[in-house]
Amino acid sequence: MRFQLTKRACDECITRKVKCSGAWPCDTCRNAPKQVRCTYLKPVRRRGPKVKRLSSQMRSGNTHVEKNVSATGEDKQSDVRSRPGTIPHSILEPVVCLYQHSSYSVWPVINAEKLVQKLSNQVRCGVNTYGLATALCAATMAQLQLAPLTDGEHTVDSSAIATECMRVREESNYRENVNLKSLLVSFFLHVYHAKINKRDAAMMFIQEAIAGARLLKLDGGDARSQTTKDDGVVVNQEILFPLLWISERGYAMHLGLVPSYTSPITLPDIGHLTGDVHAQGLLELAKLFAAFDCVSVRSSVDSDRESEISANCLAETEAALSLLSLDGECRASTRMADCCITKEWMRTIIWQEALSQHMLSSTSYVELLTFNFPVLVSRDLLSSLQVFTESDLLPLGRDQVNYLVQSKLIGVIMSMQLLKCFEVTNSLADVVLYIPSVPTNIQFGPQDFLHALYQKLLPFLEQDSMLKSILHAKTAEALVTSPARLLTSDEDTSANHDASRYAMTGVQASDISKQRPIE
Repeated sequence: MRFQLTKRACDECITRKVKCSGAWPCDTCRNAPKQVRCTYLKPVRRRGPKVKRLSSQMRSGNTHVEKNVSATGEDKQSDVRSRPGTIPHSILEPVVCLYQHSSYSVWPVINAEKLVQKLSNQVRCGVNTYGLATALCAATMAQLQLAPLTDGEHTVDSSAIATECMRVREESNYRENVNLKSLLVSFFLHVYHAKINKRDAAMMFIQEAIAGARLLKLDGGDARSQTTKDDGVVVNQEILFPLLWISERGYAMHLGLVPSYTSPITLPDIGHLTGDVHAQGLLELAKLFAAFDCVSVRSSVDSDRESEISANCLAETEAALSLLSLDGECRASTRMADCCITKEWMRTIIWQEALSQHMLSSTSYVELLTFNFPVLVSRDLLSSLQVFTESDLLPLGRDQVNYLVQSKLIGVIMSMQLLKCFEVTNSLADVVLYIPSVPTNIQFGPQDFLHALYQKLLPFLEQDSMLKSILHAKTAEALVTSPARLLTSDEDTSANHDASRYAMTGVQASDISKQRPIE
C-alpha cells in the first residue's frame, strides 16, 4: 500500500535532482534499477538561492583552513580508535612485539617499545602513529606468515590490517603531510603487497616512499639534520633512505623497470650507528649494493640499446665485492648471513653476465672469466653457511627474491636468502652437468660442494616445491654422472681423508661407511 504524503520531494530525488511523485515510496525510488530507501528525513529548505553573504563565507572558509593547518602531522590527537572499524590495540601490540623479536634485524627502523606505549595511550596516539602501527603489523604478519589474531569478538588478519591502514592514511591527507612515519607506512605497505604478490601495488608504494624521502632530502646522506622533531618511534634515521633505496632498486629490477632513483647513493658514516648492530649490518649490506650498482644500473638503463658491459668492468666489480667484508663490530648473525649470501650471489650474477656475453675461456688468467668460477663461489658460500644456524637464515623469508632472468643482468635485489643460495647452487650444478671436466686446483671437486650445498639448503627448500624439484633433479643427475671419488682414492688414506671432507661439507663422518659408490 502506498501512502500519500505532503507534496514534497523525497531525499533521494532531492539528491538526484529529479521529479518526485511525493508518494511513499515514490515512483522514482520504486522503479530504480537498484533498491533504494525512499525517505523524507531532510528538513524542508526555503525556496530561492541559498548563498551566504560573502563576508560570512570567507570567515567560515578561513576558519576551516586554520583548523586544517593546525591539525596536520602528529597534532591530530583525535582518538582514531574510537571510530567504528578500527583495529584494537590489544591485537596490534603483540604483532609489534613479534616485529621486535623476529623482524627488527631486517627493518631496524622502529622502536617497538615506544610504539607500544603510544598504542596503549589512546589520547597520545595520533593518526600518523596509528597508521604506522597498522602498516608495520600488516607487513610483519605477511612476512612471518602469521595466522589471523583473535581478541574476544575481533578476528583480524593481515589483509584487514592493511585495508585499515590505507583507509586511515587517506583520511589524514598524507600527501600534503610528508614525514618519516608516512614514508615508513608506504614502505611497509610495499612489503605487504610484495609478500602477497601484488606487484604493481608494491612497486607504487616503494616509489612513493622514495619520492617522499627525496622531498625530505633524506638522500643527502645526513638524514638527522633534515628531519623534524620526532617522538622516538622512528629510529636509525640515517639508514632510512638506504633501506628504501635497496628495496626500490631491487623491486624495480625484478619487474624489468628502471629504478626511479639512479643517482649514486651517499651512505652515512657507520659511527653514527654505534650500539645498534642491526643498523650497522644494514649499512654493510648497502655497501654491497653500492659496489654492484654501477653494473646493475648500466645494464638496466642500456637494455634497450643492447650495449654490452666490458669484461674489465665486470672483473673490477667482482674484485670490489670480494674485498668487501663485514665491519668487525657488526655481530648480528642474521644480517651477517644476509651480507655473506648476497655477496656470493652478486658474484654469481656477474659471472652469468660474462657467460651470456661469451667472455668465458678455460685459459683466462682472470678467475671470473673461467668456467671454474662457480666452484670457487660455492666454496666461499658453503664456508659462510657453516657459521650460521638455521634460525639465522629464516627471518628474511622468501618474499623479496630476484635473480638473473633471460640472460639479462637484473641487478641488485633485496635480501632474499633462499633464492640467492638457489642461484649459486644452480649455476654450480650446470657447471658439473655440462662441463664435467672443469679444471680445479682446490682439494675438493665441484660435486662435493654441490652435494653439501644441497644438503644445507634442503630444510629451506621445503618452502618451495618448484625450487626443490629443480635442484633435486640437477643434483641427482650431477652426482650420478660425476666420477666416484671413493673408487679413485688411495685405500690407505681414503677413510681419514673422506671423513674430514664430509665433515667440512656438512655430512657426518659416521655416514661415510654407509656411502656406496655409484657404479
